Amino acid sequence: MVTAEQLNRALASRLGTARVEAVVTETIGTGQMSESRRLHLTYSAPCELPTTMIAKFPSDDPRSRATGKATRCYEVEASFYRDLRDALDVGAPRCYFVERDNATDDFLLLLEDFAPCRQGDQIKGCTLHEAEACIDELVRLHGPLWNSPFLATLPWLNRSSDSDRSGSQALMRQVFPGFLARYADRLDPHARRVGEEFVRDAGGYFRRTLPHRTVVHGDFRLDNLLFRAAGGATDGAGSTAGGVGVVDFQTVTHACGPQDLAYFIGAGLTTEARRTYERDLVARWAEELRKYGVQLTADDAWLEYRRYAFAGFVMAVVASMIVKQTPRGDEMFMAMANRHGVHAADLDSLSAVRGEA
Repeated sequence: MVTAEQLNRALASRLGTARVEAVVTETIGTGQMSESRRLHLTYSAPCELPTTMIAKFPSDDPRSRATGKATRCYEVEASFYRDLRDALDVGAPRCYFVERDNATDDFLLLLEDFAPCRQGDQIKGCTLHEAEACIDELVRLHGPLWNSPFLATLPWLNRSSDSDRSGSQALMRQVFPGFLARYADRLDPHARRVGEEFVRDAGGYFRRTLPHRTVVHGDFRLDNLLFRAAGGATDGAGSTAGGVGVVDFQTVTHACGPQDLAYFIGAGLTTEARRTYERDLVARWAEELRKYGVQLTADDAWLEYRRYAFAGFVMAVVASMIVKQTPRGDEMFMAMANRHGVHAADLDSLSAVRGEA
């Protein structure tokens, strides 16, 4: 529960002579790692702050909270809003307050409320028009600090050592049998086959030197994207005229930009739509990056896109086994695992990872 007293302390520098007199909270989102509440605020006097904002804080589920600490999700998101948000063009919420306790991992974010908006649906997928809008927003995340030396100066963004990468590979191998046992009857045969091959021979994926480095979201998928129609209205009919809002920066890292691209396209579209449009979407991303002076050929972008078809599969397998299990979560993870698995099979991504093609 977020109280008026907490908010008055947190927002003191922005409130001026006003005070938060009352706060009404509303649960929003289906986050697996953190809790989010919409705060409806009553002030004692006019001030610069909005009457609604989003509060984000650790999950009350012990397992998810332990996972958040082990994976540094809370540290990373708080640090993103403190150090990076204002250096990028991406449509991330404005941050009114950020605080994190290093000892306990408790944190509090007070963020801009994008309502009214329409949240993307990872299970349903999106249209081509929506996918294009998301790709353009991804460019605004990747472009400003592409290959920037500044990113190497942020310790919280650069904690992926050789031992960390080996640990990621070991974790995938550790949880995959349990994943198969839980979801075997819901897993596409092609996804299962390519997943089993990948787990046996995934070293090249986890250990490779990363080219084309930039700020990578790490979980750039529809559930974390908010479609805003022009004028602040939402018609529910797929309008994106007001832009795309991007949330949940718990997995931000300094990595290869095409990782986000493959992660989004691989499960954001249905398999049939992805097969039809993926070449054009990858080319669009590479072309739009030129506005930031990024020189990346369509062929190079396509090769890295093929390699990172496994990014979403790894996330689906690992995350489904380490966070609180819910019916909606199961459905989402299966949509991701099946679409990304078939994606990797379609593109022969194992050959790309091995450097064979």
